Amino acid sequence: MANSFNFADIRARTQQDVFLKKSVAMVIAQNESRAISYGKTYKRNYSSVSATDVPSVVVRGTDMTVTDVSDTTETLTVDKQFGVTIAINDWDEIQSAYGLAMTYGDQYGEIMKSQMDADVLYEVVNAYSTVDAGDTWGTAGQGIDLSTTNVLTTVMAATKKLHIANVWDTDFVAAVSPKFENIIGLYYGAKVTDLGDDVSLNGYFNKIAGFKLYSTNNLTCSAVLALSVQPTANDTVTIQGVTFTFVSSIGATAGNVLIGADVDATRANLATLINAPSTTTATGVALSTANARTFTARVIAVNNNTADTLTVYFKGANSLTTSSSLTSGSNLWTAALKKQLNVFGIRNKCTTLIAQKMPTVERTRIPLQFGDYIKNGMLYGVKTFKDNAQRMVKVDILDN
Repeated sequence: MANSFNFADIRARTQQDVFLKKSVAMVIAQNESRAISYGKTYKRNYSSVSATDVPSVVVRGTDMTVTDVSDTTETLTVDKQFGVTIAINDWDEIQSAYGLAMTYGDQYGEIMKSQMDADVLYEVVNAYSTVDAGDTWGTAGQGIDLSTTNVLTTVMAATKKLHIANVWDTDFVAAVSPKFENIIGLYYGAKVTDLGDDVSLNGYFNKIAGFKLYSTNNLTCSAVLALSVQPTANDTVTIQGVTFTFVSSIGATAGNVLIGADVDATRANLATLINAPSTTTATGVALSTANARTFTARVIAVNNNTADTLTVYFKGANSLTTSSSLTSGSNLWTAALKKQLNVFGIRNKCTTLIAQKMPTVERTRIPLQFGDYIKNGMLYGVKTFKDNAQRMVKVDILDN
């Protein structure tokens, strides 16, 4: 004979932890929010004076040549607007063991900050200097195959590039990927020193060659598609799980790209759809709502007819997955050009951020329902001014 009992279910009073990306934007960016508490544009001038200028030789009794000087104006536009809205029913809120509105409001607040962070870290594409494989005994333009044997050389190359640019600030910071962080840990941990022992015990060391390091999963990644031969109908390229299909007749399937009159036109059609993923045109079919939301906020494609390439930048990806099914062997994603774009430079000087509205939760009643809309929104602008760019170095490592 077996006993049989009924036991009540017990539900935890808190949600499980959600592991979201953390922001490093305020370490990298110069925050000028107080400078533009109203209005849409923020302007800064830079001088025509250059480090390469030299004075004229003075000849006694002879007039000197007058040197013309001028200012050039750069403009930051506060135009990035993002929001999230969810609906919470009163009865669900009452019967929940934890506050649904507060819990989800806070979590989506972190999602919003992650978007701002991704936009700030993307500004590394405007850096004055770049460190790539050419600075570590490899091929210029390619990503560095980072290892314990070249990580110090990589970091010192960033220092050298800053000094060559006449940047002598000493408050060095860097936003690096977990891959970069791992290599640094192995570099120090392998050394038979007190420092190495500490690293081995602690698992992470946050400084190298004067740079204070911040690990992030929000870096921009880039990939280059070589497309020099006209694709065949039903050839595909895939970017972070989203498939684009080349077709001879546009049809209605999301991600279809019309094969143009020549390969340059076809590549341009692909770039157009990537850059406007919510819009169906004569040459491309809009992506699904979810995919279009991601691509609108995070992806930029740059077509280059001279090089026969399409470069894709994915903000906040930290690692970019690409694949293809292309008939011509000449058409492919170039492995050596698949990169993580790490940010090295001067604390709070690498780019400029103006946030007129930080992520904040608002709660409004839903008409004719017992429930609330929980809304979270932000308004900001990002610009890398000329002096910001000079204080920033893009460090390209292989995304593999």
